[in-house]
Amino acid sequence: MSAGGTAADTAFRVADRVRAAGPWDVFAERTRRYEIHLNGRSIEMVRGPIEVEGYGLRVLRYRDGRTGAGFQASTDGSDAGISASFASAEKLSRFSSFPAKKVDLPSPRSGALPATEVLDRTLWDDPLGSLQEYVHVLLGAFDGKTDVAPSFGSVRATLTETTLANSAGLRTGYAHTTVDLEVAVKSFGGAEGAPPGEYWVNEATRRLEPGRLGPLVEEWCRYARDVRRAGPTPSGDLPVVLPASVLTGILPSVIGFRLTGGARLLEIAPPLGSPWAAESISIHDDGLAPWAIASSPVDDEGTPQHRRTVLDRGAVSALLYDTIHAGAFETASTGNALRGIQLGGFRDWRRFLQPAHAISTTVAIEPGSGGTDAEVIEAAGDGIWVQQLGWAIPDPISGAFGGELRIGYRIRNGRLAEPIRGGSVGGVVMAPPGAPSLLSRIEAIGSTATLCEWVRSPTLLVRPLTVVGVRG
Repeated sequence: MSAGGTAADTAFRVADRVRAAGPWDVFAERTRRYEIHLNGRSIEMVRGPIEVEGYGLRVLRYRDGRTGAGFQASTDGSDAGISASFASAEKLSRFSSFPAKKVDLPSPRSGALPATEVLDRTLWDDPLGSLQEYVHVLLGAFDGKTDVAPSFGSVRATLTETTLANSAGLRTGYAHTTVDLEVAVKSFGGAEGAPPGEYWVNEATRRLEPGRLGPLVEEWCRYARDVRRAGPTPSGDLPVVLPASVLTGILPSVIGFRLTGGARLLEIAPPLGSPWAAESISIHDDGLAPWAIASSPVDDEGTPQHRRTVLDRGAVSALLYDTIHAGAFETASTGNALRGIQLGGFRDWRRFLQPAHAISTTVAIEPGSGGTDAEVIEAAGDGIWVQQLGWAIPDPISGAFGGELRIGYRIRNGRLAEPIRGGSVGGVVMAPPGAPSLLSRIEAIGSTATLCEWVRSPTLLVRPLTVVGVRG
């Protein structure tokens, strides 16, 4: 529902104009975006609302025991535009052949949608004012700092009304907000003559939280200063401590593909019951995690979301399906048809342009008995803490990843020591039983989980991961 109490009806209007037999479905969005761009401590540009309304129309056609799926996206909501989109999707379905005898699209359901927190009401009611206040607090947090400042940045708020309809009679929708923050914090000055150090902040959240900015800016400034004085990274197979902010760039694209019907179709999904991780770890796919970037009442086909366990004490307990892959294996959709997620990155802007595919929502790791971060560090003994890993780029099929250590810290005698940077940290996220992987080598799991974009996880100690350092 919109702030004024009227629901977007984009998908419903398209559905009313489809003059053909099913099965088909429509995913639609009405979106407003507001942006504030920064140049140093100054506001360089304020932009918005940028408004987009569009839909993606999918047609499913059964032939010779298989399914042809055709998809067409458009911003043309006229009768002629909808007819042309449907005709294009119909034509494309003739050139598609998927091994599903039948696809069960979600049907209307009684009662309210599953409850989840995805709408920042204050932002929705006053988007530009809320964004300007947030930026005011953000810039104010740098006041009095003579050696650290933002060099550039932007804050983008996206307000979306999503609607879905299909030939089975489904009509549903919900409103949600997304905030993208990008800030480069630069440290400079001092008698030591070191070159400037820069710490990059890239975060996607569901809400504005200006009250958190003071402590966060202090952390960012400390990391930027530490980049200037950081020493070389050691090399070897070392104990590595990974917080949720790093895991969000590593885990989702691998877990979110290898544990799906798509991987099963390629015969690379692990068998149910097989041990693909340490017995100490359990992982859930949580489509209703509060304020998580991939949460929603329903998935992008209209199947209600819920929380399901995919790894139970290290053993594979479930796979994730959208409707078309569920049809290939004569099972039910798990509510994992999502759009706009690419290699762990979530694109909230114009998602209607892409067809849905099966992938994980929020990868939620159960807290363990490892205690606080300090206690996990103590258990590491002698290793490294990774604070920021650049471009880990996990391969969903092989599970391999490797990224540049932008800033981290040596762990010596169970305590954080000097900052380090450069080189890389890598390995394999998950691998068959007996093969080394990040998930099989988890030695300690922290006691408190943190939500960071697509992951809700405690800090993990992995012993070891491969670290390739640089010479000082």
